[in-house]
Amino acid sequence: MRPFWHPLSTVLLDEPPCYATEALVRLLLRSAGEIVVVYAGDRMWPALRHGARIRVRSERGGLARGAIVLACPDGIPDLLRIRAAAGSRVAVSADADPGAAFELPAEAVLGVAVHEGGARGARVPGLLRAGLDLREAWHGAPDAAAPTEDRAATVRAKYDDQAPHYARDADQDADPALMARVRERADAGGRVLVVGSGAGRECSALARNGFRVTGIDFAPRMVDMARADAARRGLDVEFVAADIRSWTAGPAAFAGVLFTYDVYSFLPGRETRVAVLRALRSSLAPGGVVLLSARRIRGTWARTVLAIQWLSGRRRGGIGEWGDSHTRWVASDGTLRRSFVRLFTEPELSREAGLAGFAMEPWFGGHAVLAPTAGRAPESRVP
Repeated sequence: MRPFWHPLSTVLLDEPPCYATEALVRLLLRSAGEIVVVYAGDRMWPALRHGARIRVRSERGGLARGAIVLACPDGIPDLLRIRAAAGSRVAVSADADPGAAFELPAEAVLGVAVHEGGARGARVPGLLRAGLDLREAWHGAPDAAAPTEDRAATVRAKYDDQAPHYARDADQDADPALMARVRERADAGGRVLVVGSGAGRECSALARNGFRVTGIDFAPRMVDMARADAARRGLDVEFVAADIRSWTAGPAAFAGVLFTYDVYSFLPGRETRVAVLRALRSSLAPGGVVLLSARRIRGTWARTVLAIQWLSGRRRGGIGEWGDSHTRWVASDGTLRRSFVRLFTEPELSREAGLAGFAMEPWFGGHAVLAPTAGRAPESRVP
């Protein structure tokens, strides 16, 4: 059974609390031989609890099966358990992560954790992982969960806090298949709007493909990072710090609109989402399309979790819709935070697109093309 909330974890330096980087951890271990890190998340539950302080030693003599080590599988330090060690390679995984173990070179291990549990610790059974999901569904909610608060503000807080990490990812290439689809559906040299432009990865790729690009994001730090990255690359990209729910582009402005992954799911309220799509429809040039991305519901387990969340929200007096949920993330101060996200069935997305005057084409990867239908968008209220 796939977990609804993917296990997450990271480590922070103890004093002062801050995200640990690979370079800094290596430097501290080299100079002191031992450091204390704070574990954040639940990927190694129950062996390591959120907030636990763990000593890590630089010696690597403990690279044996069952040891907990500090490693950098993706350039971000994390505590993982060795499942096998042979020569210059180690296979690691996290106890509460259902994913398969993966191999790392031994030099990617920064140190060995001094942990009371020693070498004990088996994979968490799927039923226990499911229990964590159910507990989170009943008790968890976006940080701003009061009826009068804008739940999208929780998304802004997340991306402002994590902007430096996304800036490091800006050098990675955008999805080639997605870029090819934009080239197929938007006129070469035309103007493209990127909704949720983040640190600018998709904007940079489109600019290199000859498009005139405008990126919009409501997280100011992300916009600052994107502008700096475009200037460093010598790319002429316009970045706007604004909320797509209230921003006006003007008529017949864009050959295409690209929602980056899951951004549509960060907009609370069906009427608001349809209004956003209607406004974008009016800003399209003839033949222009919207490439929509949203988080979709997959399987019975996801529906069960969402039903429990909806019942819990009703118990607390919330005003959300069935399908409203949250993601979990670790803030730079080590606290576990929750931000709003909406999950959809494909018929729901097609219905919202239709109310805004679009026809939804089949999905490819994480996007579907919305093509304007003939005539004006319907004016009826969203049911």
